[in-house]
Amino acid sequence: MAFFSFNNLKIYVIVIAIIGVVWYYKDAEKAKADLKVQETNAEMIRKYDSLKYASVTYDKAELEEYLKYQRQDLQQFLKQNKVSTKKIEQIITQKLEYLDNIERSTDLQPVLDAINQNKAVRVPVIDSTQCLVVKGFVVFENDTLSLDITERKFKNRTDVISYWERNQWNFLGIKTRLFGRKKATVIIKDDCGNTETFVIDKRK
Repeated sequence: MAFFSFNNLKIYVIVIAIIGVVWYYKDAEKAKADLKVQETNAEMIRKYDSLKYASVTYDKAELEEYLKYQRQDLQQFLKQNKVSTKKIEQIITQKLEYLDNIERSTDLQPVLDAINQNKAVRVPVIDSTQCLVVKGFVVFENDTLSLDITERKFKNRTDVISYWERNQWNFLGIKTRLFGRKKATVIIKDDCGNTETFVIDKRK
């Protein structure tokens, strides 16, 4: 029964020990990498309100939890289109808010004159800014005055710029970025409004 000899037994023990060490090392490295990703995710989400940009990495379970509790509308959309979360590689969400509160006026004297003379009239109206164009007509006809909007056009360009900068630190009471740790930073330029960008990458 050489198969169960003492020397063979030692070899088996050594091989099992090596496998165990390798498995433990790989498991520890994965846990360390997962922790780093979670810390990065938390940091990005914490800065989201100020940067208006976040890029996070979720595994399948985390992505499903995000959809369930924070984006039920998107979850329903994916369900309706039969898109499984395991097939998703990346989600990029951009939300644009634009508010125009500049006062503008249009001379409606021709309409008033037509009303006084009981004549039908159709006066074009254009209200435009760099971002938004609204076109239509003020119409008086058959004793009815109406504003008919025929076209609405909104235009915006968003530039997302990612770059490196150094953390600020104190040197003898003086704030400086010299020799500070590098960190990734993002700024967003909008022609109109303010865009919020949220990027989700799928972690294998």
